[in-house]
Amino acid sequence: MNQQYNLIYPTVDLFVYDLQQGLGQTNERINQNRHNFWRKINPALNKDYETIKDNGLLKQLATLENPEADYAELFVPDKLEQFPTDLEGYYRALQLSDTYALQVDCSVIDDNISKPINRFQDIKKNIESRIHHQKGKIGQTWFVWGQLEKIYNAEEIEAIAKQCYLQINLNYQGEINLQNQGNFLGATAFDVWEQPRNWIDEQSFQNSFHLLICLFPPQRSQKDIQESIANIYFDLIRLFCYRHKILWAYHQSRELKNQLKTDFHQVQKTVRKISDFGQQINQGKPNLEELQKTLTDTLTILSRYAIDLSYLDDQARTIKVNLNNYKKRLENISRENSTSQLQFLQQFSEFSAEKYLQQIETDYVNLSPGLTLLQNLISTIQGTIDIYQAKRDRNLENFIGSAGIGLATSQIASSVLVAQFPPHSKTPFFLTTAFGWSVVTGVLTSIIAWILFTQIRRS
Repeated sequence: MNQQYNLIYPTVDLFVYDLQQGLGQTNERINQNRHNFWRKINPALNKDYETIKDNGLLKQLATLENPEADYAELFVPDKLEQFPTDLEGYYRALQLSDTYALQVDCSVIDDNISKPINRFQDIKKNIESRIHHQKGKIGQTWFVWGQLEKIYNAEEIEAIAKQCYLQINLNYQGEINLQNQGNFLGATAFDVWEQPRNWIDEQSFQNSFHLLICLFPPQRSQKDIQESIANIYFDLIRLFCYRHKILWAYHQSRELKNQLKTDFHQVQKTVRKISDFGQQINQGKPNLEELQKTLTDTLTILSRYAIDLSYLDDQARTIKVNLNNYKKRLENISRENSTSQLQFLQQFSEFSAEKYLQQIETDYVNLSPGLTLLQNLISTIQGTIDIYQAKRDRNLENFIGSAGIGLATSQIASSVLVAQFPPHSKTPFFLTTAFGWSVVTGVLTSIIAWILFTQIRRS
């Protein structure tokens, strides 16, 4: 049986990130985002949006935000910070530009007595119940830390870290990867993360797991440790925010890529269909109504494709911006904590640049020709319609011209025949010889004129 370890002052922080406003979102959608964030910590708002969207509390909370600010503290009522007898903690709600950030801190009350590591599980459950077991739309990070009760070797510290991990990620069954290890604030630190199994699926994305573990040496005072942690919280809130915005952008890009690929396949089918229309026109049996419907459908696809392709490019820019911010924040932490070895946290930015950013840029290059293909396809369809309409118009002109000539010839023939062979006064005109010959003359003249017009237009 594995040895059970204890820690002094075990503490858990949860950092949750939600979208404050997204590109092109309406005021109604932004209000829904606001509700999605605040319902995590305000029981009065933990209801379906439709039932409380006109609630004055949401309007009041909106006044706390500053859309133009990079950072704004959001008020959280004291009554929401009641903790069980043996636990203590607090909430911290922020607006970081276009993102909501919530920190929930909870720990065993400090009595300088070591506690079993399984207390992490109790603390985690307490935090989850406080946010009504809801996930952050953009993502969330768990941060657990405590002080070792005595000096351990590297192998024992890794064993302790694994036990900490299993207290937070209860359902994990595989091998725990502790390769991302370093020194942070004088503690042995481990950065553990599971990528989503399915980047397109919203639930799978929100269930991805990120945990930072810090195990402080026994020789440091608790006061010193707590001061170090308190001073680093703001940097961590920002650092994790940049991290999750990178992952969120990649998640969004996978959905966009999937839609773009679907539209591209539809375009390829339409290209094959247009070749069939060309044959129909040559045979003089085109389905103009179906051709016009194809044009309308293709215009719809073009509009959607152009927007999605632009959004895909936006996701690449979002990752670039947040990668730069992530690196700068790490540099700032490193300057203020010169003894820290933060390569284990830098690995995320290096991996993201190589994997996520390059993948989106490659997808954009590969899918961009589809926009040109769509534009050419629309031009082809419109040209096909114009050709058929022009051909139909020429036929109509030929018909009118030949019919006019035939009618004029018929009238002339009728006049001549009537003059030469006056009909009997009691015989109806349409039964006379003159009428019959005039009709025949008009029809024959129309046919000859039609043939001549057709040959002239072809020459």
